[in-house]
Amino acid sequence: MKRLIHRTRPLSLLLALSLAACAPATTSAPTSSAPEVAQPTRARLIIADMFVPDILDGQQSGGGYPLSHELISQPLLRYDPETTSFVPDLVESFSVSADGKTMTVRLPAGYTYANGDALDAQALADTINRYVAVSPYSFDYDGLQEVRVVDATTAEIENAIGFNVMYPDFITSFGAPWNVAAAAAAGDEAFAANPVASGPFQIKTPWAPGQDLELSRNDRYSTRMPFVQNKGPVHLEEVLVRFITDGQTRANELEAGSVDIAAGLPASAARAMEGDPRYQIIKTVLPGMTGIALNTSRAPFDDLNVRKAIALAMNREELEVALNGNMTAEYGFVTPDMIAYDPAAQAYAQANYGFDAEAARALLAEAGWSDTDGDGIVDKDGAPFSVEFLVDSGSIIETDAAPVVQAQLKAVGIDIRIAQHDMTYILDTMGAGDFDLGFSGYIWVDPDILTYRFTEGASPSQFAPAELADMLNVAREAADLSARTAAYLDIQKYLLDQMPVVPLMSENLYIGARAWVRGLVLTAPGRLVLSDVTIVEP
Repeated sequence: MKRLIHRTRPLSLLLALSLAACAPATTSAPTSSAPEVAQPTRARLIIADMFVPDILDGQQSGGGYPLSHELISQPLLRYDPETTSFVPDLVESFSVSADGKTMTVRLPAGYTYANGDALDAQALADTINRYVAVSPYSFDYDGLQEVRVVDATTAEIENAIGFNVMYPDFITSFGAPWNVAAAAAAGDEAFAANPVASGPFQIKTPWAPGQDLELSRNDRYSTRMPFVQNKGPVHLEEVLVRFITDGQTRANELEAGSVDIAAGLPASAARAMEGDPRYQIIKTVLPGMTGIALNTSRAPFDDLNVRKAIALAMNREELEVALNGNMTAEYGFVTPDMIAYDPAAQAYAQANYGFDAEAARALLAEAGWSDTDGDGIVDKDGAPFSVEFLVDSGSIIETDAAPVVQAQLKAVGIDIRIAQHDMTYILDTMGAGDFDLGFSGYIWVDPDILTYRFTEGASPSQFAPAELADMLNVAREAADLSARTAAYLDIQKYLLDQMPVVPLMSENLYIGARAWVRGLVLTAPGRLVLSDVTIVEP
């Protein structure tokens, strides 16, 4: 669930962190700890993951970054937030032409997929072309014109609009090479469950949806990541991924020592473990934003004053406290963990649209809404301001936040009726424009995601003016980061002044590990890197 329903997990454009025993991680550049002197006590790692995949092939997946995809695949590049640059992982090197339209990629000589098939320039061209053919997110490669095979290790990728749209895929399992020859031999359906890629692990036991995932080391794996010391095959021999959807159960398993790593701890459990020498805890903020989409195509939200009143009624700090550490307050559309972030957007939003209940009531009155019968709810032409609020029943952060939003809006005279539905229903209902307001968000490292949030026919808020489309096109094609950042600052100010969506929050993710897991690295975008990991139990 990447851009279509905008809930990719666990994706975060984080400063890469080395997990340190006995203390929560702190933001820093990508690092790796010194080699451990102690000898490993076992070579099998057990991970509790929070998201259950339906398929494992990243190119066919619409499910968005489950850990299972990440352990099997190997991205072409990584993102270094310290230098705001992309660095090699699979590739030996890459460069982009002066006009920003051609990328030259050089692969390591003799490199292969986990099954021994060649991963050369032709294989890279094949995997990119397959992505365009089978991925639900093929629009990530908008502008792609050709992949030319220069020689066995060199390919040239030509994109008419530059590579801002492709880069985020290149650092993830979506844009990682998946073995096209193996997919053709097995068929897409069979390959979806048991794919072949070039990541640190490969599927050990044939997998089917609903089962835990048994992985074994890929002895052909190597990396050029600057964030790890071990550039060759990982030290671990096996990994078992257990899919446990309940957060407290994952925490209990970590406490019992039956899992070594738990991805996605409840904030309360993470706080209880912090400072305990048995655990390593890291808090990350997912890149992207969840806010309130307002249906601008119909009353009352076709009135700008009403939309601004909703924004002014939101007390994000109160919401942050109520959600008990599970979210971080946001005011803009490009958050601190995204590329092209500018704090000026947050400052602009806070100065002009920060919490101000009196101003919200004044704008409602200006729009013709007043409490004529004294029941606490404003009305207009004899009808109360009472609307339905769509909430994803599968999202803890949304179901917890909804009553707080309801209370804050009631304080300014607006009645919202919470309606919980599954995400598929919400996606279809918002897409059809048959709603009043509801939570809507995205988790993605690049602000080009806004292009798909405010495009004609694909905007949950039904807001897609031509002027905004022009601004988004300029920003997505800007080769210079400073120019691109400035362009997205203007876009954010435009959106804030029109307020089709009220930005509210980013989700917090807590990852826990037992202290005996040594050398674990988390690098952008929220990927667990196991290259240096050993297990040294007391």
